[in-house]
Amino acid sequence: MTRAALLLGVIAGVALTVAAIGAGGTTTASADGGPHVATGSDATPDKCASCHRIHTGQNEYLLKEAGTVQDFCYSCHGDGGLGSDLAVTEGKYYGYGSGEPYGGKTTYGALRGGGFESALIDTDDATFDFIGALTIGEPTQSWHTVDGTTAGTLWGNGAIGSGVGLSDFTLDCGSCHNPHGNGQFRILRPIPTGSGAAVGVNVTDWSQPSPKNYGVTNYLYMGADVSLLELSEWCSTCHTRYLSTSTEPVDTGDAIYTYQHRSDGSSNRACVTCHASHGTNALMTGSYSSSVEWPGGGTGTTDNNNSRLLKMDNRGICVKCHVDK
Repeated sequence: MTRAALLLGVIAGVALTVAAIGAGGTTTASADGGPHVATGSDATPDKCASCHRIHTGQNEYLLKEAGTVQDFCYSCHGDGGLGSDLAVTEGKYYGYGSGEPYGGKTTYGALRGGGFESALIDTDDATFDFIGALTIGEPTQSWHTVDGTTAGTLWGNGAIGSGVGLSDFTLDCGSCHNPHGNGQFRILRPIPTGSGAAVGVNVTDWSQPSPKNYGVTNYLYMGADVSLLELSEWCSTCHTRYLSTSTEPVDTGDAIYTYQHRSDGSSNRACVTCHASHGTNALMTGSYSSSVEWPGGGTGTTDNNNSRLLKMDNRGICVKCHVDK
């Protein structure tokens, strides 16, 4: 995947706006409600200058600071970054309390998608039908790699029988999110960059109170502000052989991804029910869970700490549904 495609339109049209940091301080806004929003009818947008320089850009996207796309996104969304309450590195949502984001706010909640460096998922919560949130973050054990340089496998991508997936695949924040806004849930791109999908999926951003709440108190349910069907279909634009709509597992004809758990959003059976989209602090230290191979098997495919983005230690996510009440 080429990085040149990640922020399409940045070079051709700097008039599209991105993260807004107000003059003399920080300004908190919500996705398409503020920083990541196209100019529309605004003939004199100020937001472009928060990220771009027309003649003195420091990289091919004309960003005002050099470094990776991830680094630039983290200048707002990173640990202690200014301009956003969504700390995706920490897995925290600073949408509570008073004062400016981060430095002026001491109260926070758990971020729905987990975090890239730490997360607040209560990964051993024994409560049935519930996964609570911690008050102190724990180190992330598995995550989507978004540094733009680390190559991995896009598991399950491709046609039936085509192997484990697309190899040597890289991601950064702009692969999944449109930094200029698009009116979709969490400004997700209908077709993630590099996924190879022919048809995109629009994930509807349902109405929420303003400002929006990006926190979560129960990680097993992701709230009513998004269609779980649309979100699962969106995940399958990359992981094409993971989505199943069947009430009972059926043989897909694929030698590796042969039988699938239902994941189309019905009865809360969705990708994000079990998996945290950014990263999870769950551990896989049990005798059985620690030896689960990567799809396709082979040597060197186990990792005691790799939790496949699951929200519970070992395979505890299973008993949240499959347990006698």
